[in-house]
Amino acid sequence: MSLLPLHKSLWWAYWERLRKSAMFYGVLGTMVRVGSQVMLLPLVLRLPPAELAIWFVFLSLGALANLADFGFGPAVTRVYSILWAGAKDYETVGFGEPCPQGEPNLPRIRQWNRVIAHLYFWLAAGATPVIGLGGALFLLPDFQSAPHPWSMGLTWMAFLWVTGYNLATNYWGLACQGVNRVRELQVSSVWGGLAYLLVAGGFLLAGHGLKSLVAATAVRAVLSRWICRRSYLAAVPPIPGTRTPLERGLVRKLWPNAREFGIMSVGSFLVTNTSILISKKYLPVEVTASFGVTQQIGVFLVSLSTLWVSTKWPQITILRAQGRLREVGALFARRFGLMIATLVVLTIAVAVAGDPLLAWKGTQTRLLPTPALVFYLAYLVFQAFYVTFGIFTFTENTNPFFRVAISTGIATVCLSLWWTAIWGLWGLLLAPLIAEATINAWFTVRRGFQGQPLSVTQFVRVALGGKV
Repeated sequence: MSLLPLHKSLWWAYWERLRKSAMFYGVLGTMVRVGSQVMLLPLVLRLPPAELAIWFVFLSLGALANLADFGFGPAVTRVYSILWAGAKDYETVGFGEPCPQGEPNLPRIRQWNRVIAHLYFWLAAGATPVIGLGGALFLLPDFQSAPHPWSMGLTWMAFLWVTGYNLATNYWGLACQGVNRVRELQVSSVWGGLAYLLVAGGFLLAGHGLKSLVAATAVRAVLSRWICRRSYLAAVPPIPGTRTPLERGLVRKLWPNAREFGIMSVGSFLVTNTSILISKKYLPVEVTASFGVTQQIGVFLVSLSTLWVSTKWPQITILRAQGRLREVGALFARRFGLMIATLVVLTIAVAVAGDPLLAWKGTQTRLLPTPALVFYLAYLVFQAFYVTFGIFTFTENTNPFFRVAISTGIATVCLSLWWTAIWGLWGLLLAPLIAEATINAWFTVRRGFQGQPLSVTQFVRVALGGKV
Protein backbone atom coordinates (compact mmCIF):
# COMPACT_ATOMS: atom_id res chain seq x y z
CA MET A 1 0.00 0.00 0.00
CA SER A 2 1.39 3.39 -1.01
CA LEU A 3 1.97 5.95 1.69
CA LEU A 4 1.39 8.84 -0.74
CA PRO A 5 -2.44 8.90 -0.41
CA LEU A 6 -2.03 8.72 3.37
CA HIS A 7 0.38 11.67 3.34
CA LYS A 8 -1.99 13.60 1.10
CA SER A 9 -4.94 12.92 3.39
CA LEU A 10 -2.93 13.98 6.46
CA TRP A 11 -1.80 17.19 4.76
CA TRP A 12 -5.37 17.84 3.67
CA ALA A 13 -6.64 17.28 7.22
CA TYR A 14 -4.01 19.68 8.60
CA TRP A 15 -4.90 22.26 5.97
CA GLU A 16 -8.64 21.99 6.71
CA ARG A 17 -8.01 22.40 10.42
CA LEU A 18 -5.77 25.39 9.76
CA ARG A 19 -8.24 26.97 7.34
CA LYS A 20 -10.99 26.83 9.96
CA SER A 21 -8.78 28.26 12.71
CA ALA A 22 -9.39 31.80 13.96
CA MET A 23 -5.74 31.91 15.05
CA PHE A 24 -4.56 31.22 11.48
CA TYR A 25 -6.62 34.07 10.04
CA GLY A 26 -5.68 36.26 12.98
CA VAL A 27 -1.98 35.73 12.28
CA LEU A 28 -2.58 36.16 8.55
CA GLY A 29 -4.56 39.35 9.13
CA THR A 30 -1.89 40.79 11.39
CA MET A 31 0.83 39.75 8.96
CA VAL A 32 -1.09 41.49 6.17
CA ARG A 33 -1.32 44.64 8.30
CA VAL A 34 2.32 44.43 9.31
CA GLY A 35 3.42 43.43 5.81
CA SER A 36 1.47 46.26 4.22
CA GLN A 37 3.02 48.74 6.62
CA VAL A 38 6.50 47.34 5.95
CA MET A 39 5.94 47.45 2.20
CA LEU A 40 4.48 50.95 2.41
CA LEU A 41 7.09 52.18 4.89
CA PRO A 42 9.61 53.33 2.24
CA LEU A 43 6.82 55.27 0.50
CA VAL A 44 5.35 56.70 3.71
CA LEU A 45 8.73 57.73 5.09
CA ARG A 46 9.41 59.67 1.91
CA LEU A 47 6.78 62.12 3.09
CA PRO A 48 8.23 65.26 4.67
CA PRO A 49 8.67 64.80 8.45
CA ALA A 50 6.15 67.60 9.10
CA GLU A 51 3.49 65.86 7.00
CA LEU A 52 4.27 62.49 8.59
CA ALA A 53 3.94 64.03 12.07
CA ILE A 54 0.52 65.42 11.06
CA TRP A 55 -0.58 61.91 10.05
CA PHE A 56 0.32 60.55 13.47
CA VAL A 57 -1.62 63.43 15.04
CA PHE A 58 -4.58 62.46 12.79
CA LEU A 59 -4.42 58.94 14.23
CA SER A 60 -4.25 60.19 17.82
CA LEU A 61 -7.19 62.53 17.32
CA GLY A 62 -9.14 59.81 15.51
CA ALA A 63 -8.66 57.61 18.56
CA LEU A 64 -10.92 60.05 20.42
CA ALA A 65 -13.76 58.12 18.80
CA ASN A 66 -12.95 55.34 21.26
CA LEU A 67 -13.89 57.76 24.03
CA ALA A 68 -17.23 58.41 22.33
CA ASP A 69 -17.90 54.67 22.66
CA PHE A 70 -17.50 55.33 26.40
CA GLY A 71 -17.08 51.73 27.41
CA PHE A 72 -19.99 50.21 25.54
CA GLY A 73 -17.77 48.14 23.20
CA PRO A 74 -16.39 45.56 25.65
CA ALA A 75 -19.70 45.31 27.51
CA VAL A 76 -21.66 44.92 24.27
CA THR A 77 -19.47 42.04 23.07
CA ARG A 78 -19.90 40.15 26.32
CA VAL A 79 -23.69 40.46 26.15
CA TYR A 80 -23.64 38.92 22.66
CA SER A 81 -21.49 36.06 24.05
CA ILE A 82 -23.72 35.51 27.10
CA LEU A 83 -26.83 35.29 24.92
CA TRP A 84 -24.97 33.09 22.42
CA ALA A 85 -24.18 30.70 25.30
CA GLY A 86 -27.94 30.21 25.71
CA ALA A 87 -28.74 32.58 28.58
CA LYS A 88 -32.27 33.95 28.75
CA ASP A 89 -30.92 37.42 29.50
CA TYR A 90 -27.82 39.15 30.85
CA GLU A 91 -26.96 40.64 34.22
CA THR A 92 -25.76 44.21 34.66
CA VAL A 93 -22.66 42.90 36.47
CA GLY A 94 -21.40 39.32 36.64
CA PHE A 95 -23.38 36.23 35.68
CA GLY A 96 -26.62 34.66 36.85
CA GLU A 97 -27.03 30.94 37.24
CA PRO A 98 -24.81 28.92 34.86
CA CYS A 99 -26.80 28.41 31.67
CA PRO A 100 -27.13 24.96 30.13
CA GLN A 101 -25.13 24.21 27.00
CA GLY A 102 -28.12 24.72 24.75
CA GLU A 103 -29.02 26.71 21.67
CA PRO A 104 -28.16 30.42 21.32
CA ASN A 105 -30.92 32.81 22.32
CA LEU A 106 -31.41 34.18 18.79
CA PRO A 107 -34.55 36.29 19.45
CA ARG A 108 -32.80 38.18 22.26
CA ILE A 109 -29.64 38.56 20.16
CA ARG A 110 -31.68 40.14 17.35
CA GLN A 111 -33.24 42.58 19.81
CA TRP A 112 -29.82 43.39 21.21
CA ASN A 113 -28.32 44.01 17.76
CA ARG A 114 -31.13 46.41 16.83
CA VAL A 115 -30.61 48.45 19.99
CA ILE A 116 -26.83 48.58 19.56
CA ALA A 117 -27.11 49.69 15.92
CA HIS A 118 -29.31 52.58 17.08
CA LEU A 119 -26.89 53.44 19.90
CA TYR A 120 -23.77 53.58 17.72
CA PHE A 121 -25.46 55.71 15.07
CA TRP A 122 -26.20 58.42 17.61
CA LEU A 123 -22.77 58.09 19.25
CA ALA A 124 -21.16 58.78 15.87
CA ALA A 125 -23.57 61.63 15.09
CA GLY A 126 -22.68 63.34 18.36
CA ALA A 127 -18.95 62.66 18.52
CA THR A 128 -17.83 63.32 14.95
CA PRO A 129 -18.53 67.08 14.89
CA VAL A 130 -16.83 67.53 18.29
CA ILE A 131 -13.70 65.65 17.16
CA GLY A 132 -13.72 67.60 13.88
CA LEU A 133 -13.87 71.01 15.51
CA GLY A 134 -11.32 70.21 18.22
CA GLY A 135 -8.93 68.62 15.72
CA ALA A 136 -9.22 71.54 13.31
CA LEU A 137 -8.34 74.01 16.07
CA PHE A 138 -5.38 71.86 17.21
CA LEU A 139 -4.06 71.43 13.66
CA LEU A 140 -4.80 74.96 12.40
CA PRO A 141 -1.16 76.17 12.68
CA ASP A 142 0.03 73.12 10.71
CA PHE A 143 -2.64 73.67 8.05
CA GLN A 144 -1.69 77.32 7.69
CA SER A 145 2.00 76.51 7.26
CA ALA A 146 1.33 73.72 4.72
CA PRO A 147 1.99 74.43 1.01
CA HIS A 148 -1.73 73.88 0.25
CA PRO A 149 -3.76 74.73 3.40
CA TRP A 150 -7.18 74.05 1.83
CA SER A 151 -6.07 70.67 0.57
CA MET A 152 -4.85 69.73 4.06
CA GLY A 153 -8.16 70.88 5.54
CA LEU A 154 -10.15 68.77 3.10
CA THR A 155 -7.92 65.80 3.94
CA TRP A 156 -8.78 66.26 7.61
CA MET A 157 -12.50 66.38 6.77
CA ALA A 158 -12.20 63.14 4.78
CA PHE A 159 -10.38 61.47 7.67
CA LEU A 160 -13.11 62.74 9.98
CA TRP A 161 -15.78 61.07 7.82
CA VAL A 162 -13.87 57.76 8.01
CA THR A 163 -13.66 58.12 11.80
CA GLY A 164 -17.41 58.71 12.04
CA TYR A 165 -18.20 55.79 9.74
CA ASN A 166 -15.96 53.48 11.77
CA LEU A 167 -17.73 54.45 14.98
CA ALA A 168 -21.25 54.19 13.54
CA THR A 169 -20.62 50.68 12.16
CA ASN A 170 -18.37 49.44 14.95
CA TYR A 171 -21.11 47.18 16.29
CA TRP A 172 -20.78 44.73 13.36
CA GLY A 173 -17.30 43.74 14.51
CA LEU A 174 -18.48 43.52 18.13
CA ALA A 175 -21.40 41.32 17.05
CA CYS A 176 -19.13 38.99 15.05
CA GLN A 177 -16.81 38.53 17.99
CA GLY A 178 -19.64 38.16 20.48
CA VAL A 179 -21.34 35.30 18.60
CA ASN A 180 -17.96 33.53 18.38
CA ARG A 181 -17.38 34.29 14.69
CA VAL A 182 -13.79 35.22 15.47
CA ARG A 183 -12.45 33.54 12.32
CA GLU A 184 -14.74 35.63 10.13
CA LEU A 185 -13.72 38.76 12.04
CA GLN A 186 -10.08 37.98 11.28
CA VAL A 187 -10.94 37.30 7.63
CA SER A 188 -12.32 40.83 7.43
CA SER A 189 -8.99 42.04 8.75
CA VAL A 190 -7.13 40.12 6.03
CA TRP A 191 -9.16 41.56 3.16
CA GLY A 192 -9.22 45.02 4.71
CA GLY A 193 -5.44 44.96 5.06
CA LEU A 194 -4.93 43.89 1.45
CA ALA A 195 -7.25 46.65 0.24
CA TYR A 196 -5.35 49.17 2.36
CA LEU A 197 -2.05 48.06 0.84
CA LEU A 198 -3.27 48.31 -2.75
CA VAL A 199 -5.00 51.67 -2.38
CA ALA A 200 -2.33 53.35 -0.26
CA GLY A 201 0.51 51.99 -2.41
CA GLY A 202 -1.11 53.10 -5.65
CA PHE A 203 -1.92 56.60 -4.44
CA LEU A 204 1.48 57.11 -2.78
CA LEU A 205 3.25 56.07 -5.98
CA ALA A 206 1.05 58.56 -7.82
CA GLY A 207 2.29 61.30 -5.48
CA HIS A 208 -0.89 62.03 -3.51
CA GLY A 209 0.86 62.11 -0.13
CA LEU A 210 -1.26 62.17 3.01
CA LYS A 211 -4.50 61.79 1.01
CA SER A 212 -3.33 58.29 0.04
CA LEU A 213 -3.41 57.06 3.64
CA VAL A 214 -6.83 58.58 4.28
CA ALA A 215 -8.31 57.01 1.12
CA ALA A 216 -6.84 53.61 2.01
CA THR A 217 -8.23 53.84 5.54
CA ALA A 218 -11.70 54.54 4.11
CA VAL A 219 -11.62 51.55 1.73
CA ARG A 220 -10.40 49.24 4.50
CA ALA A 221 -13.19 50.40 6.83
CA VAL A 222 -16.00 49.88 4.30
CA LEU A 223 -14.78 46.45 3.18
CA SER A 224 -14.13 45.13 6.69
CA ARG A 225 -17.52 46.23 7.97
CA TRP A 226 -19.28 44.64 5.00
CA ILE A 227 -17.60 41.27 5.68
CA CYS A 228 -18.45 41.45 9.42
CA ARG A 229 -22.07 42.32 8.67
CA ARG A 230 -22.43 39.41 6.24
CA SER A 231 -20.83 36.96 8.71
CA TYR A 232 -23.05 38.04 11.59
CA LEU A 233 -26.23 37.76 9.52
CA ALA A 234 -25.19 34.26 8.45
CA ALA A 235 -24.98 33.26 12.13
CA VAL A 236 -28.08 35.20 13.24
CA PRO A 237 -30.30 35.35 10.15
CA PRO A 238 -33.09 37.92 10.18
CA ILE A 239 -36.65 36.66 10.05
CA PRO A 240 -38.20 37.74 6.72
CA GLY A 241 -41.18 40.07 6.99
CA THR A 242 -40.58 40.97 10.65
CA ARG A 243 -39.07 44.04 12.29
CA THR A 244 -37.38 43.58 15.64
CA PRO A 245 -38.73 46.06 18.23
CA LEU A 246 -36.38 48.69 19.64
CA GLU A 247 -36.04 48.13 23.41
CA ARG A 248 -34.09 51.10 24.75
CA GLY A 249 -34.28 49.64 28.23
CA LEU A 250 -31.57 47.14 27.25
CA VAL A 251 -29.03 49.96 27.02
CA ARG A 252 -30.13 51.44 30.35
CA LYS A 253 -29.58 48.05 31.96
CA LEU A 254 -26.06 47.92 30.52
CA TRP A 255 -25.15 51.50 31.43
CA PRO A 256 -23.72 50.94 34.96
CA ASN A 257 -21.21 48.45 33.57
CA ALA A 258 -20.52 50.46 30.42
CA ARG A 259 -20.00 53.66 32.42
CA GLU A 260 -17.14 52.05 34.30
CA PHE A 261 -15.57 50.92 31.02
CA GLY A 262 -16.05 54.43 29.67
CA ILE A 263 -14.14 55.95 32.57
CA MET A 264 -11.43 53.38 32.04
CA SER A 265 -11.30 54.14 28.30
CA VAL A 266 -10.52 57.78 29.13
CA GLY A 267 -7.61 56.59 31.28
CA SER A 268 -6.42 54.27 28.50
CA PHE A 269 -6.58 57.10 25.97
CA LEU A 270 -4.51 59.34 28.22
CA VAL A 271 -1.86 56.63 28.60
CA THR A 272 -1.77 55.50 24.96
CA ASN A 273 -2.60 58.44 22.73
CA THR A 274 -1.40 61.63 24.42
CA SER A 275 2.31 60.83 24.09
CA ILE A 276 2.46 61.78 20.42
CA LEU A 277 0.61 65.05 21.14
CA ILE A 278 3.02 65.92 23.98
CA SER A 279 5.96 64.97 21.75
CA LYS A 280 4.73 67.35 19.07
CA LYS A 281 4.56 70.15 21.64
CA TYR A 282 7.97 69.72 23.26
CA LEU A 283 10.24 67.75 20.91
CA PRO A 284 11.61 68.41 17.40
CA VAL A 285 9.40 67.25 14.54
CA GLU A 286 12.00 64.63 13.52
CA VAL A 287 11.86 63.06 16.99
CA THR A 288 8.05 63.09 16.89
CA ALA A 289 8.12 61.32 13.51
CA SER A 290 10.58 58.69 14.83
CA PHE A 291 8.51 58.17 17.97
CA GLY A 292 5.35 57.82 15.88
CA VAL A 293 6.93 55.18 13.62
CA THR A 294 8.28 53.28 16.64
CA GLN A 295 4.89 53.45 18.35
CA GLN A 296 3.10 52.11 15.27
CA ILE A 297 5.54 49.20 14.96
CA GLY A 298 4.98 48.50 18.66
CA VAL A 299 1.23 48.37 18.08
CA PHE A 300 1.74 45.77 15.36
CA LEU A 301 3.99 43.64 17.57
CA VAL A 302 1.47 43.64 20.41
CA SER A 303 -1.45 42.99 18.02
CA LEU A 304 0.30 39.96 16.56
CA SER A 305 1.32 38.53 19.93
CA THR A 306 -2.03 39.03 21.65
CA LEU A 307 -3.83 37.04 18.97
CA TRP A 308 -3.07 33.99 21.09
CA VAL A 309 -5.52 35.28 23.70
CA SER A 310 -7.79 37.68 21.79
CA THR A 311 -9.14 34.91 19.57
CA LYS A 312 -10.26 33.07 22.72
CA TRP A 313 -12.03 35.85 24.64
CA PRO A 314 -15.50 34.87 23.35
CA GLN A 315 -14.88 31.21 24.21
CA ILE A 316 -13.64 32.16 27.70
CA THR A 317 -16.76 34.28 28.28
CA ILE A 318 -19.01 31.42 27.13
CA LEU A 319 -17.18 28.95 29.41
CA ARG A 320 -17.65 31.35 32.34
CA ALA A 321 -21.36 31.66 31.60
CA GLN A 322 -21.55 27.86 31.69
CA GLY A 323 -19.65 27.65 35.00
CA ARG A 324 -16.63 25.74 33.56
CA LEU A 325 -13.98 27.73 35.45
CA ARG A 326 -11.26 25.06 35.48
CA GLU A 327 -11.26 25.08 31.69
CA VAL A 328 -11.16 28.88 31.74
CA GLY A 329 -7.99 28.93 33.85
CA ALA A 330 -6.18 26.31 31.77
CA LEU A 331 -7.09 27.92 28.45
CA PHE A 332 -6.04 31.38 29.57
CA ALA A 333 -2.73 30.22 31.10
CA ARG A 334 -1.75 28.32 27.97
CA ARG A 335 -2.53 31.21 25.64
CA PHE A 336 -0.94 33.78 27.97
CA GLY A 337 2.38 31.91 27.92
CA LEU A 338 2.37 31.78 24.12
CA MET A 339 1.56 35.49 23.93
CA ILE A 340 4.44 36.60 26.15
CA ALA A 341 6.95 34.30 24.42
CA THR A 342 5.91 35.60 21.00
CA LEU A 343 6.12 39.24 22.05
CA VAL A 344 9.59 38.84 23.56
CA VAL A 345 10.91 37.24 20.36
CA LEU A 346 9.38 39.96 18.17
CA THR A 347 10.69 42.84 20.27
CA ILE A 348 14.21 41.39 20.20
CA ALA A 349 13.98 41.09 16.42
CA VAL A 350 12.94 44.75 16.04
CA ALA A 351 15.64 45.94 18.45
CA VAL A 352 18.32 44.09 16.46
CA ALA A 353 17.14 44.50 12.87
CA GLY A 354 14.70 47.45 12.82
CA ASP A 355 17.00 50.37 12.11
CA PRO A 356 19.38 48.44 9.80
CA LEU A 357 16.39 47.56 7.62
CA LEU A 358 15.23 51.18 7.49
CA ALA A 359 18.77 52.30 6.67
CA TRP A 360 18.94 49.72 3.88
CA LYS A 361 15.66 51.10 2.51
CA GLY A 362 17.11 54.61 2.61
CA THR A 363 14.17 56.14 4.50
CA GLN A 364 14.20 59.68 5.91
CA THR A 365 12.74 58.67 9.28
CA ARG A 366 14.26 55.99 11.53
CA LEU A 367 13.25 54.34 14.78
CA LEU A 368 14.19 55.82 18.14
CA PRO A 369 17.89 55.68 19.13
CA THR A 370 18.87 52.18 20.27
CA PRO A 371 18.83 52.73 24.08
CA ALA A 372 15.44 54.45 23.88
CA LEU A 373 14.14 51.79 21.47
CA VAL A 374 15.12 48.90 23.77
CA PHE A 375 13.53 50.69 26.74
CA TYR A 376 10.29 51.30 24.84
CA LEU A 377 10.06 47.69 23.61
CA ALA A 378 10.62 46.37 27.15
CA TYR A 379 7.83 48.69 28.30
CA LEU A 380 5.49 47.15 25.71
CA VAL A 381 6.13 43.65 27.14
CA PHE A 382 5.44 44.94 30.65
CA GLN A 383 2.23 46.66 29.51
CA ALA A 384 0.96 43.63 27.56
CA PHE A 385 1.57 41.42 30.62
CA TYR A 386 -0.69 43.31 32.99
CA VAL A 387 -3.26 44.55 30.45
CA THR A 388 -4.00 40.94 29.39
CA PHE A 389 -4.85 40.04 32.99
CA GLY A 390 -7.18 43.03 33.01
CA ILE A 391 -9.01 41.92 29.86
CA PHE A 392 -9.26 38.42 31.36
CA THR A 393 -11.08 39.94 34.33
CA PHE A 394 -13.54 41.64 31.98
CA THR A 395 -14.77 38.22 30.85
CA GLU A 396 -16.36 38.01 34.33
CA ASN A 397 -18.68 40.82 33.16
CA THR A 398 -17.24 43.22 35.73
CA ASN A 399 -14.71 46.05 35.77
CA PRO A 400 -12.89 46.75 39.04
CA PHE A 401 -10.19 48.83 37.32
CA PHE A 402 -11.88 52.04 36.24
CA ARG A 403 -10.68 54.09 39.22
CA VAL A 404 -7.06 53.03 38.98
CA ALA A 405 -7.18 53.41 35.17
CA ILE A 406 -8.30 57.05 35.23
CA SER A 407 -5.79 57.78 38.01
CA THR A 408 -3.03 56.21 35.92
CA GLY A 409 -4.05 58.21 32.86
CA ILE A 410 -4.03 61.54 34.71
CA ALA A 411 -0.70 60.71 36.35
CA THR A 412 0.79 59.76 32.97
CA VAL A 413 -0.19 63.08 31.36
CA CYS A 414 1.04 65.14 34.31
CA LEU A 415 4.37 63.31 34.50
CA SER A 416 4.80 63.39 30.72
CA LEU A 417 4.26 67.15 30.52
CA TRP A 418 6.61 67.73 33.45
CA TRP A 419 9.40 65.29 32.57
CA THR A 420 9.35 65.82 28.79
CA ALA A 421 9.91 69.54 29.36
CA ILE A 422 12.93 68.69 31.53
CA TRP A 423 14.43 65.48 30.10
CA GLY A 424 13.05 65.44 26.57
CA LEU A 425 12.49 62.02 24.98
CA TRP A 426 13.51 60.06 28.07
CA GLY A 427 10.95 61.93 30.15
CA LEU A 428 8.28 61.01 27.60
CA LEU A 429 9.25 57.33 27.78
CA LEU A 430 9.63 57.11 31.56
CA ALA A 431 6.36 58.79 32.55
CA PRO A 432 3.86 56.08 31.50
CA LEU A 433 6.02 53.26 32.87
CA ILE A 434 6.31 54.86 36.32
CA ALA A 435 2.62 55.76 36.43
CA GLU A 436 1.42 52.30 35.37
CA ALA A 437 3.85 50.37 37.59
CA THR A 438 2.99 52.30 40.76
CA ILE A 439 -0.78 52.67 40.33
CA ASN A 440 -2.28 50.14 37.96
CA ALA A 441 -0.19 47.11 37.01
CA TRP A 442 0.19 45.26 40.32
CA PHE A 443 -3.51 45.55 41.18
CA THR A 444 -4.62 44.43 37.71
CA VAL A 445 -2.44 41.29 37.74
CA ARG A 446 -3.53 40.33 41.25
CA ARG A 447 -7.23 40.77 40.50
CA GLY A 448 -7.00 38.98 37.15
CA PHE A 449 -5.28 36.00 38.72
CA GLN A 450 -8.04 35.71 41.32
CA GLY A 451 -10.57 35.22 38.49
CA GLN A 452 -9.44 31.65 37.77
CA PRO A 453 -9.01 28.61 40.04
CA LEU A 454 -5.39 27.62 39.27
CA SER A 455 -2.64 28.15 41.82
CA VAL A 456 0.47 30.13 40.86
CA THR A 457 2.44 26.91 40.37
CA GLN A 458 -0.28 25.35 38.22
CA PHE A 459 -0.68 28.53 36.15
CA VAL A 460 3.06 28.79 35.44
CA ARG A 461 3.25 25.09 34.58
CA VAL A 462 0.42 25.38 32.05
CA ALA A 463 1.83 28.65 30.64
CA LEU A 464 5.15 26.88 30.01
CA GLY A 465 3.41 24.13 28.06
CA GLY A 466 2.56 21.64 30.79
CA LYS A 467 -0.72 20.29 32.09
CA VAL A 468 -2.78 21.27 35.10
